[in-house]
Amino acid sequence: MTSAEYWQSYGDNAMMAMPYADQILVEGRGCIVVDADGNKLLDLASGMFCCVLGHNHPKFVRRVVEQAERLVHTGTQFLSPPVLEAGFKLAQITPKSLNKSIFLSTGTEANEFAFRLAKTFTGRTGIVGLSRGYYGTSLATKSVSGLFKHNLRDSLPLVPESIRLPITPQCVNCFMKASSCEFPCLESVEEWVGDWNSVAAIIVEPILSAGGMLTPPPGYLAELRRISRRHGVLMIIDEAQTGFGRTGKWFAFEHHNIEPDILTLSKSIGNGFPVAAVVTTSEIADQVSARGFWNLSSHQSDPLGAAAVCAVIDIVQEEHLLDHAAKAGRYFSERLKDLSNRQQLIGNVRGLGLMIGFDLLVEDSVAEQAANDFMYCCRQRGVHLTFGYGCRSFRIIPPLVISTDEIDRAIDVIDESLTKVRLCDHAELRAYWPANPKTSRLWQRNTVSRVASALWHSPPQEWFERAKSLAGHKLGRSVGR
Repeated sequence: MTSAEYWQSYGDNAMMAMPYADQILVEGRGCIVVDADGNKLLDLASGMFCCVLGHNHPKFVRRVVEQAERLVHTGTQFLSPPVLEAGFKLAQITPKSLNKSIFLSTGTEANEFAFRLAKTFTGRTGIVGLSRGYYGTSLATKSVSGLFKHNLRDSLPLVPESIRLPITPQCVNCFMKASSCEFPCLESVEEWVGDWNSVAAIIVEPILSAGGMLTPPPGYLAELRRISRRHGVLMIIDEAQTGFGRTGKWFAFEHHNIEPDILTLSKSIGNGFPVAAVVTTSEIADQVSARGFWNLSSHQSDPLGAAAVCAVIDIVQEEHLLDHAAKAGRYFSERLKDLSNRQQLIGNVRGLGLMIGFDLLVEDSVAEQAANDFMYCCRQRGVHLTFGYGCRSFRIIPPLVISTDEIDRAIDVIDESLTKVRLCDHAELRAYWPANPKTSRLWQRNTVSRVASALWHSPPQEWFERAKSLAGHKLGRSVGR
């Protein structure tokens, strides 16, 4: 069957939770995925930023299949050899103090568990995050994830004592350039939080991926760590995307010379298999256990997920993927920086290892449209990448096995697509957008529903101010730096 035939035969039963691509993917190998029509796509997003080893790595598949033939699921009252082995292997690659692990199924679940752990250990209830952070999709994790606060479709009551530390425009500038800074934004942190005696933990990502691919400058996380320790607050580091070699080290916090009290892992830890982990110290684990802390979850300590973790650790070590990620990341960044000197539409290339970001330099009024034009133009030419914060921050997070030839191909496609976006009007580029009727209708409904939702939730004065702003805003694209 072709992709179109799949949509026609089965599309009526697919809940359209987002604008799905026309391509129905049927196979993956390394950095390449293949659709039902036989078209190959270079995946610069590692699926959902998960496949650190690439798609269907043969050693990984073999290990998971072997475990599936033995035992898939046990229930929370039993452990199995893969779970014990995975905990041991994690302890060999984490700092010596982080030696107690539990295996769950998603990043959201891992962060929820970490919150409970911190609250039980400290006897406090508050959680602090960063205003550009993204920590999950549950109520508690959304409450400290600043990326949801302007999304009316995700408007929810906040969990009490959830605090977001501000990432100011000056912070963004420092984070993009990873430049030395005196951290004036942290001088007011203690006042911003207020009652530190109610705060159990602060959660941070070593790279704010969804928040704009921002890397804290040297010393920032260390200072935040000192502040938290001064107030008896635990530090949780979320390495869902950055962990297991993305940045050229096992964990991105190693670049900052700090150690967390609690480490949460997901996405890359399972190479696409749904598994997550929380790693903490003996002190924390033993104290909460003594206080009667239990956790029951349907897919806690699943042997199949643990086998996936073991396979990823082994393969990263055997194939020297930490060194490869560092080397390939430098090459990719250098090629992108060279491209930004020739192409007026991109700039602010940044990142660590194979976590790379760049910005599409267009006016705010056309940012979302231009980002989609560029993304779909790349996809039509056989390269998949995604954008995030502000509809202009693009993320390149490929599998660690990406080759120099694949990087060169990606640069050529990005170059061609930028030229196309710069020279063509939107009507021509719209031909590259998803064409199946269900996705097309979703785009149309989104436009109407966004306007209706905004009008319903906003006071009349806000409508007036927005209308004035739009009327005074020059339409068109900016190519200035």
